[in-house]
Amino acid sequence: EIGWRGRGRGGGGREPCGDGPPGGAGWAGADIRRLPSGTRIVLYVERPGMVIGKKGGQIHQLTETLEKTFKLDRPQIEVVEMKNPELCAPIMAKRIAFAIERGINIRRVGQMMLRRIMEAGAKGAEIVISGKVAGERKKRLRFYQGYLVKTGELARMYVSYGYAQAKTKPGIIGVKVWILPPDAPILDKISIEEKKEETVEEETVESERDKSDERGGNEGKVEGAEG
Repeated sequence: EIGWRGRGRGGGGREPCGDGPPGGAGWAGADIRRLPSGTRIVLYVERPGMVIGKKGGQIHQLTETLEKTFKLDRPQIEVVEMKNPELCAPIMAKRIAFAIERGINIRRVGQMMLRRIMEAGAKGAEIVISGKVAGERKKRLRFYQGYLVKTGELARMYVSYGYAQAKTKPGIIGVKVWILPPDAPILDKISIEEKKEETVEEETVESERDKSDERGGNEGKVEGAEG
């Protein structure tokens, strides 16, 4: 309702994930509920101190913004620290994007972040990085490990999803992350006996112009023709 979006775990102890205000705080999401006494807003962040500010200054400023800009009635803000940021997809997506902007190798970043997610206890995870890499055509790298679903009730209730963008000289690189947390039930009684090694898929995405040039270059040639 106030422009913060995303998808996190549902049910009890919900930890929604999305895009939100304070930069550098490790934003994870917000839970907003309208009550007779006002609007209760729970902010989930990695570093609460950066949201609260000195003597609560940031909170007061944020409260005024919510009242004036979004017309919320008597907003009551609570800040909750994310105990396991590696299990929150928006936080991990932003970490990956930041690392790419710093010039760290994309394949290395994807493998490293996937390993951290799985070491934090995730049942499954997937990272997709797509965009133009320096000196190469547009690429799509996919890193995945464990058990993961993206549709249905299990995905809606439990799978954490995050998206971020890395701004580089060649262009924008998109980062998508899906995480199935440790407490998510696995349907159909599927048991995982051992952890599989992380898998990486890579594909080159050709533009329509590239395809047109390739077709034009093949005109006039006949396979198997003799002098």
